[in-house]
Amino acid sequence: MSGQAAHLEADRPLLRGICLVVKGNRPSQDSSSASSSNPNLGAGKPAALPDTITKFPRRPDSGVLSETIPLFFIGRNGRGLWIAREAEGRSGGIFLFRRSALRFAEKNSASTGCATMVLAARFELDMENRGNPLVAWLDAALRRAAGLTPAYPPPIPITRNGFKGERR
Repeated sequence: MSGQAAHLEADRPLLRGICLVVKGNRPSQDSSSASSSNPNLGAGKPAALPDTITKFPRRPDSGVLSETIPLFFIGRNGRGLWIAREAEGRSGGIFLFRRSALRFAEKNSASTGCATMVLAARFELDMENRGNPLVAWLDAALRRAAGLTPAYPPPIPITRNGFKGERR
């Protein structure tokens, strides 16, 4: 046991590796965490759709996770890009890779460490993007392109053509 303690760094928080994984689509009933925003996609504008209301799970109670440890939600949006959002809504960003979203959470809580909760449900970034601006532009382009394609392919009429040697 003393051999393991010798390898610990004094300036590095012990809770750096906490990760909670939430599966399922049961949102919390807490309406204070629900938010919506406008569809403007310019710099400094939130990226969520106007009809999108994001409901995040409740923060684990203080017996599981101390209130002093920041909690970040990590997940994907509707176009498959990675989102990192602080549970209190103080910071968030959009990224191309999962590792980039986790690194964002680590950097925004560098002095204390953080807990991350990976969500299986898709959600949109509902605040100013402090992540990768190029990926935010890509997200806006993908959203506009998705608006141009139909939700399902148009019906194709099926006709019966006679085969060679077949009688009608």
